[in-house]
Amino acid sequence: MVASAASSQPAMPASRPKDLAFIQYLRGFAATAVLVFHACQRAQADFGVGAAGVDLFFVISGFIMWVVSDARPLTPRQFITRRIERIVPLYWAVTLAAAAVAIVAPAVFPNMTPTAAHVLGSIFFVPHRDATGEIYPLIVPGWSLNYEMFFYAIFAVALGLSARLRLPFLIVTFAALAAAGRMVSSDSPAWLTYTDPLLLEFLAGVLLGVAYTRGARLPSALSVLLILAGLAAYAGTPWYGQYVEAWRPALWGLPALAIVSGAVFLERAGKVPYLRLPHFIGDASYSVYLVHGFAVSAVFRLFGEGRLPMGVEIALSVLAGLAVGSATYLLVERPLLRLVKYRGGRRLSTPTPDAPAAAVSRPA
Repeated sequence: MVASAASSQPAMPASRPKDLAFIQYLRGFAATAVLVFHACQRAQADFGVGAAGVDLFFVISGFIMWVVSDARPLTPRQFITRRIERIVPLYWAVTLAAAAVAIVAPAVFPNMTPTAAHVLGSIFFVPHRDATGEIYPLIVPGWSLNYEMFFYAIFAVALGLSARLRLPFLIVTFAALAAAGRMVSSDSPAWLTYTDPLLLEFLAGVLLGVAYTRGARLPSALSVLLILAGLAAYAGTPWYGQYVEAWRPALWGLPALAIVSGAVFLERAGKVPYLRLPHFIGDASYSVYLVHGFAVSAVFRLFGEGRLPMGVEIALSVLAGLAVGSATYLLVERPLLRLVKYRGGRRLSTPTPDAPAAAVSRPA
């Protein structure tokens, strides 16, 4: 680990890779939050703030990419290759499997329209509109992977520059994109995606990574206060509306930055124990993110809308989402990663500290 735990705390097993445990806990927390959001949405309950998990993941992604590239220099090609290896196998497997089922048994996914253009646009991370006119890939939560892959592309360009130019390049590029999106109106899915102010959340994570790699520290009490302040800001969501798209980078992005900042500096101070279950959920968060919607739908279709008390419906949906996501991680995601690493001639170390920030679904 970056910072060793205090002697009175459970020690990280020596065989585990060197990762930030609190980052894994936050991934699991965010994935579970969005799972609860979708379960509540299906039950017609209000938990809109659960969708803020995507903001948390974007900040984490920016932070991890900077920290990893600082510790282990990579060429742009190596960086992109490893990002593709990490994201694509499971995403393609889930997307193509869902498309096949939708074609063979349309009743299983009645709202899915797997046209050739839709499937190709989805698996190649091209922002496009679905049959309803929304900018969603075939697997709806994959919308945020379009943002992730764009961030990776820009970050890869930065890696091709000298070390002193990388940070200025990232700041200017993402600031210019966000400004262009506000100044130039367009209905183009690509334009709307690549100039979205949400991209600034990646930049916020990068700036946190810069401070972290330069040795910055915070008092533990202040780190805890940052985490609590971020959570309090999320709890205040009902005061300014369930969906906050117009001001999302400020209303949900800044709390995400506060939470991640508090987490990493608290861990640097050696105040974070290793907790097996939260860490595992963090490891499985990418699988949970991709498949939890299927589990939630299955629970509601099995028991019928409103047949059970709302709380029971939501609880069963959340448990099903975590169970199916965990099984997918163990039985599909990890074997696919082993295969990819083996074919590439590299040993797999999982979970890796540079694993992609699992994304979550935008509010519908």
